[in-house]
Amino acid sequence: MVPNFIKKGLVALVAILTFGTVIPVFPAHYVDKQSDKESIQKEKSHEAALGPYGGLTAVEDRSDTAVLWGKQIDADAPKAKLIDAFSSYALLEAEQQGFYKFGSRVSKKIGDQYAHEIAPSFALAIEKVSNGRDENWIRNLAVTHSPSSGFGERIMHVYLTDTGKEVLKLHVRRDHPPKDGYWFDFHYHTALDGFQKHHELKKIYWGKNMPPKWQA
Repeated sequence: MVPNFIKKGLVALVAILTFGTVIPVFPAHYVDKQSDKESIQKEKSHEAALGPYGGLTAVEDRSDTAVLWGKQIDADAPKAKLIDAFSSYALLEAEQQGFYKFGSRVSKKIGDQYAHEIAPSFALAIEKVSNGRDENWIRNLAVTHSPSSGFGERIMHVYLTDTGKEVLKLHVRRDHPPKDGYWFDFHYHTALDGFQKHHELKKIYWGKNMPPKWQA
């Protein structure tokens, strides 16, 4: 591999001798290796800057594995075990997708409350809805992986894989009461009432200044 200082020297020398009309071209793998190295360094630097609840850089597309949680449970597992398994899976997803939606700045400020209060409360709502259903219905539960950006409310929806019908919607709304700063209103909607009611989970105060857009 040609050291960088030699490559730079050759470029300068050739440019002088040819009055800038010829620029030497090095093999592509030299450039690729350098670019890979820079990308890795930037990624590590970004991860280190995020810290706890610093937000996620991406949400994986897990549409093909959305129902694997159910396949890992015995076919004759009781309903209570199925509910517990999906609730645990949905809790983890709600945390990860919430942090991704919030972005690093918002996650650092509200991440602890979201992870320890809001996401678990939503998991309890899932259990409540599931208690009135049979085992097959529960096995078909899955979650979306497309938190909305900008000013959208969606964090994660729970739906049925066999029908595509939505069951629960985990949302967050930005509120700005007069002279009262900015608030995040975490809530969910359920198919039990046709998604008409607003079921509040928790309101978190942001501050006097407008918070950044989601995923910023």
